[in-house]
Amino acid sequence: MLLEHRLYKLISLITFCLMLYSFNSPKVNAQNNTTTLTVLNWSEFIDPSVVAAFEKKYNAKIADVYYETDDERDKFLLQTNGVGYDIGIVSGMMMDVYKNKGWIDPISLQDVPNLQYIDEKIRSSNLGAYGFSVPYAWGTMGIAYRADLVDKPIETWMDLFQPQAALHGKIVMIKGARELLAAALNAKGYSINSMNKKELAEAESLLLAQKPYVLRYGQIQLTADSILVKGSAAASMTYSGDALTLQQLDPNIKYVLPKEGSSIWTDHWVVFTQSRNKALAHKFLNYINEPEIAAQNAEYIYTATPNTAAKKFLSPEFLNDMTIHPSEELLKNLESHQELKGRMLRTRSKIYNKVIN
Repeated sequence: MLLEHRLYKLISLITFCLMLYSFNSPKVNAQNNTTTLTVLNWSEFIDPSVVAAFEKKYNAKIADVYYETDDERDKFLLQTNGVGYDIGIVSGMMMDVYKNKGWIDPISLQDVPNLQYIDEKIRSSNLGAYGFSVPYAWGTMGIAYRADLVDKPIETWMDLFQPQAALHGKIVMIKGARELLAAALNAKGYSINSMNKKELAEAESLLLAQKPYVLRYGQIQLTADSILVKGSAAASMTYSGDALTLQQLDPNIKYVLPKEGSSIWTDHWVVFTQSRNKALAHKFLNYINEPEIAAQNAEYIYTATPNTAAKKFLSPEFLNDMTIHPSEELLKNLESHQELKGRMLRTRSKIYNKVIN
């Protein structure tokens, strides 16, 4: 798996270098007048048929630059001061930061008329950056595990931190400071946004004690080659949509929201200030928010959509799936990540680096 991780990093670096080169060269193909839109995104986070239809309709080309973690995305943008991308997916907790750095542009109804379909409650959840994004998807963080490879069902975060023998050396934890610390804080009964030194120290101890049982820190692949599908991993900290994608490949994979609590996340589309293709960027965001297309895409990535008009195009099975749409009771036990600054951010980074290195 080390080879797989190094290969991913090499591919990301090559893609990043090619992206920088292309950004400094003409964006229009002289032969067919095709305009390229450079997209910073998670892997497997949009239906390829939606992309193909958009490319055909607007004679455009989508050039994807993938990141594996929120931290890696932030690093990409810091390296170029936000230059080199047209649009991208940004986590809700980073919206204010990106706005204050001047990396993202406001997005109005005039730019993207289909904003009218986006749930206003979700749009306004990032009050400091209201009007700078198009909410795209929301879901939860939990645990995916192979029910056929464990001795007893997994129900809590502590089941990962103090694992049964069947999980020794077969656990995957997300490689991201906020997410990793959040799981440990929840396991100890604390808020994911805790700034208490004693609570953070307890979370650090828990993560370090778990380390000998962890196979790797990173994201699980969402293909038949995934280590969870192959069985070399038996449990993984993961996003709800990713767990459901993997479940289609192996029905033995189960997803659970830990009893101690967890986090709820929202991902947003943004238009980068330095984009040279803003008109096309707005067309793309408007296109994917056509209600029927938003529904198609939501079912492809197995996440809840903020597009309220898409509901009538969603299947009853999708709407009734409790992993995608948790009950009000379950939602009460979930928190959103809040922006951290200064000393607390440095404290968490220090803990995180000690754990993964």
